Amino acid sequence: MSCIFLIRHGEVEGNYGPERSFTGWGDKPLTPRGEAQAQAVAGRLAREPLKAIYSSDLQRAHATAAAIAAKHGLEVVDDRALREVNYGLWEGLGDKQLLEEWGDLWRRRVADPQNVAPPEGESYADLWKRLEPAWTRILQAHPDETVAIVGHNGSLRLLLCHLLGAPASNARHIRLMNTSISSVENERNPMETGTSRLVITGINDTCHLAGI
Repeated sequence: MSCIFLIRHGEVEGNYGPERSFTGWGDKPLTPRGEAQAQAVAGRLAREPLKAIYSSDLQRAHATAAAIAAKHGLEVVDDRALREVNYGLWEGLGDKQLLEEWGDLWRRRVADPQNVAPPEGESYADLWKRLEPAWTRILQAHPDETVAIVGHNGSLRLLLCHLLGAPASNARHIRLMNTSISSVENERNPMETGTSRLVITGINDTCHLAGI
């Protein structure tokens, strides 16, 4: 049985406060609090038998992954396919501004993120076309090992929806805080000999953030 830890990156500007904004391919650094969160999740995973650490190539994810990797003597494997959804012209905007400037398209996007893309950006169908092959490669490379994947709010929520068999529009019903840990196990299927199944064993674990 393998275990895959799914970790959202540490905090960046726009992830907090009363008027949060969308950060997709914008390459923002971690805030000081985000750096502290990265160290906290690294400490939380320090005793896990990690064999590999994969990350989005955006610096907020890579920096979080590097903190985890340092506890295990591993190198981070950056993969562009693990990036956040591309928000295109909506990069850096928040809900209020989107409603004011892109009201009709924004409402359509919220209702059907699978098929509706921001201008010059990606739909969730576009995101899944690049994310699913990367996910499959990681599973195949580590059939009986424990690994970590550091990614983003949108991309990880979409992955969890696919694992649950839920529509992409349900992603908004999943909360993933900065440096939260979700876990997936690839276990033997007791119903079919010689087969395995993916089982979600935890979502949004933030116990390591107490006091930050």
